[in-house]
Amino acid sequence: MSKQPIPLEQLLVHLPLFKDLSPEKLALVVADGLLEVNAPRGSVLYRRGEPCRGLHIVVWGEVKCTFETRDGGEKVLEVARAGQCLADVVSFVDKPHLVTAEALTDSKLVYMPKAKVLAEMERFPEVARAMVGVLSSRLVDLVSELENCTLRTGKQRVIRYILKHLPQHAAGTQKAVFLPAKKSIIASQLNLTHEHFSRILRDLATAGLIDVRGRQIMISDIATLQARL
Repeated sequence: MSKQPIPLEQLLVHLPLFKDLSPEKLALVVADGLLEVNAPRGSVLYRRGEPCRGLHIVVWGEVKCTFETRDGGEKVLEVARAGQCLADVVSFVDKPHLVTAEALTDSKLVYMPKAKVLAEMERFPEVARAMVGVLSSRLVDLVSELENCTLRTGKQRVIRYILKHLPQHAAGTQKAVFLPAKKSIIASQLNLTHEHFSRILRDLATAGLIDVRGRQIMISDIATLQARL
């Protein structure tokens, strides 16, 4: 039995860029110029250096943004998930893509050409305000990651990452954290080698602070782990 296609309005209604639009306004946005993109795992949406002609918005799935290092390795800048925009910064300047975007899992995205983005921002202040929020959050994240990589040790970066992915309202008692990506990808995001990242996890486990069970990490005591930052 084939799956029924989901109307585009239903895909967009909860995304940060469009969530403040009324159903009538959202219908106008959807009327023309948007393209649904089904990206199987491993497919490349665009490559670093290619012209940027618009932005992609992740509806579901995971997309990694990377560039090649001098030694031919891969540096993961971020893993974009539901609601996040790709190429939001370079969409407003005459610059090529800064990173390569590749689907980590089977993913669905919505593509908006650059002219469509600008037109909707001009037509609907709600979209313009949301885009300002998206770009502001991007800047905050960038400064935070720069601080993380320059002012914190590798162990502090790993602890901070684990605590960042705690379930909401977690406190005090033992809690489980599920790593949202492969360890090699997380290590690259934290500017660590895979081996160094694994060694830090082993050290934290030996100290009795965590228990590593594949991609699940059990924290023995949150306050004690926080004290190591």
